[in-house]
Amino acid sequence: MSTERSLSILRIVEGIVVGWYSALLIFHQLHGRMHLPLLILGAVELIAAILFLAPQTLRVGGIALIVVFVAAAGFHILHDEYDVGYLIIYGAAAFAVVANEKRA
Repeated sequence: MSTERSLSILRIVEGIVVGWYSALLIFHQLHGRMHLPLLILGAVELIAAILFLAPQTLRVGGIALIVVFVAAAGFHILHDEYDVGYLIIYGAAAFAVVANEKRA
């Protein structure tokens, strides 16, 4: 399998998974005790995941996702939740896709 195809699969899987978790976060914020910063972070993350899925906007979506993952990790750490390894993996995957993007 080619590198380009592998990165394309990684982009699609990450975009769908992150988009799904973002939608869940938004849903829980709207149907529970709402915490506005989490609602905003979830909305930005969902928009970034959608942009990441489209080849034409994957660069801006990927960079936005990396920023969101850093912010989310900071939010978790400030709340004494240090298990942020999954955010590091998501960020590394987005970085790999963006760094290897073929520009037209």
